[in-house]
Amino acid sequence: MVALHPILVVIAAGTLVCVFARAAMHKVTDLTMFVHTMGGYRLLPAALLRPAALGLLVIEIAVILGLIVPATRPFAAGIALVLLAIYAGAIAVNLVRGNTHIDCGCGGAGQGLSWYLVARNAVLVMLCLVAMASLLPVEMTAVAWLSAAAGILSAILLFAGIEKLIDNWSWLQASNRAFEQHNHEGHD
Repeated sequence: MVALHPILVVIAAGTLVCVFARAAMHKVTDLTMFVHTMGGYRLLPAALLRPAALGLLVIEIAVILGLIVPATRPFAAGIALVLLAIYAGAIAVNLVRGNTHIDCGCGGAGQGLSWYLVARNAVLVMLCLVAMASLLPVEMTAVAWLSAAAGILSAILLFAGIEKLIDNWSWLQASNRAFEQHNHEGHD
């Protein structure tokens, strides 16, 4: 395993904590809607949707707690990696099926499926790999912790900006389809 400077590992783990906290909060605040969203993926029988949603919520909370504790961070990052790969796979399967008009269930409001989400999850998987790394024997000073906090904040702001761009792209695609359909109907 590669050894990295602790600042990089803390930034990666802290960013993942924020991403998974957002996703878990989405599930906690409206589990029924998340179950409905999972049903839209058409990957599980209806009877398994609610237990699977609860299971994902529990695992995401465990990942959050595990990433915070240094001793469990590598294991939690590995679980996060597996979850992100599963989520990316579920999105990819539905994109290939042409089932793009469902909410991704990622924690935001009404974000349709796109290959951008698969790419985003690939980037998050890379963060998991960084969070799993061994630490170089470097002391984390107050300045190092402030640098890590600034790095986490920067990563979250970048992530939020990318999410907004993806949201806007999805909205523009839907608007263009509606406009083209309206124009096509008007000329028939």
